[in-house]
Amino acid sequence: MSLAVNEKVETGKTRQGTWAILLFLTYMLAVFFLRDYNREASITALFGFVFGYILQRSRFCFAAGFRDIFMIRNTALTRAILVLLLLTSLGLYAVQLTGAGALPGGGIIYPLGLHTVVGGLIFGFGLVIAGNCVSGCLMRMGEGYLMQWLTFIGLMIGSVVGAWNLGWWGPLFIEVSPEIFLPDLTGWPLTLLLYIFLIACLYLLALYYEKGSLKQALKHKSPVFSTGANFEGLKGMLFKGHNWSYTFGAVALSLTNIGLFYFWGKPGGITSGLTHLAGWLYCRIGFAPCDWYYFRELAYLESRRIYIEHPLLFLSAGIVLGSFFASLLHREFRIRRVKSHKFVASALVGGMLLGYSSRVAMGCNFGGFWGGLSSFSLHAWVFGLFILIGAYFGGKFFMRYLL
Repeated sequence: MSLAVNEKVETGKTRQGTWAILLFLTYMLAVFFLRDYNREASITALFGFVFGYILQRSRFCFAAGFRDIFMIRNTALTRAILVLLLLTSLGLYAVQLTGAGALPGGGIIYPLGLHTVVGGLIFGFGLVIAGNCVSGCLMRMGEGYLMQWLTFIGLMIGSVVGAWNLGWWGPLFIEVSPEIFLPDLTGWPLTLLLYIFLIACLYLLALYYEKGSLKQALKHKSPVFSTGANFEGLKGMLFKGHNWSYTFGAVALSLTNIGLFYFWGKPGGITSGLTHLAGWLYCRIGFAPCDWYYFRELAYLESRRIYIEHPLLFLSAGIVLGSFFASLLHREFRIRRVKSHKFVASALVGGMLLGYSSRVAMGCNFGGFWGGLSSFSLHAWVFGLFILIGAYFGGKFFMRYLL
């Protein structure tokens, strides 16, 4: 009996590899034909697929980077996020010099105000309750986690509520808040030096917090590759299916976002596209969200565009399918059921908090924080700080009521 079961499992794993190849070829063909209809969407769809693959192989998750500091006193992902931020910032600056992508017009530079603070607090709390960030949700959807599909439903609901409620936040706070592009204040040389200095200090601080002493922090060696910083480790990750280290994932994600900025002119984002999808669905049931402040003043509704043509919606779909492809290719895909009813509730509520706060703060961890900070916008530093504070309180809530 066990032999038959083992043979069935091995056959299933072999079929996953075949399905992965078929998925890849079909997706590339769809992207090829999409470019004649919506060139921007074809670019974001292609890069989204790469994002999804990298996220799945490295298990890179912003939520864990903010959450694990407080819940398990581990900063491995936190430090990888800092590497990601620095490399992407330097890369976007390099692209800026070529003229292919322009800051601030092509960057993610948002107003800094009370909405940034409140949005960050709610987002940080929500990502702990949901168990993942927005990009992590899409990645795990591709892996077969049903809980993250519930989080996605919550995201859509929260996005609609946030887009509607922005009619209150917009005139009172967003419109009167300044957009602060740091090089305008300090110049490029000083801004770059400050970025390198601050991120290096935060990296050492994270190590000090985890190790408990400055001596141990300075002795720490952070390998780029999970199997050792050598050619064999790189070969194992790229060709033998070994899991990627967080740092290697950070490098790969940075290069991908830099590439997206070069070819598209903007860094990546997620929740704007999902909000447009939610707006489109809302239209289907008879409402008119195009009259709301978000879709009227801030959204991607040009004369020939409709809700589901938003380029970032295609990037989001690409992340899900790229993760699905990686899971199939490495024979890891399976349906993962939700463990208990309370996690059904936490997924939905956490998703709604993520969706709502990403509209209030005008972005999520992917675009508002990563893309904003790499675009040298001051709002992203403040947003990140309050995500961290929100994650602290979210961790307290999680430990008390959800464990």
